[in-house]
Amino acid sequence: MRSNLFRRQDFILIFICLLVAAALFLWFSFTPSGGVALIEQDGREIGRYPLSQIKESQTLRLTGDVDVEILLEPGAVSFYSSTCPDQICVRTGKLTKPGEAAVCLPARVSIRILSPSGESEIYDGITG
Repeated sequence: MRSNLFRRQDFILIFICLLVAAALFLWFSFTPSGGVALIEQDGREIGRYPLSQIKESQTLRLTGDVDVEILLEPGAVSFYSSTCPDQICVRTGKLTKPGEAAVCLPARVSIRILSPSGESEIYDGITG
């Protein structure tokens, strides 16, 4: 008498579940959120840019002790270049979803993605 832990149908079901999970992950990872990019320098608001309304890439240059270029593109915003020594802000990459943020500390510039209404969310996180 031979006892198998998994049958062929079990492997097919597991494969289908993994395929659905991967598809959902990719769908939610790459779907643009349509948030609003809030750019601040020295605690002052520089501007709010609705990411869903940006049709072509544009750069925003902020000068000071450290110069920063911010790239605004359809559905995303990022630090394009900076004259700061460590380049952490540039390596942060593209911000696309509400709640994401990037900061260039030497330039005192921050980028936050707000909800599509342009308001900051009242929650830091949600569980359950």
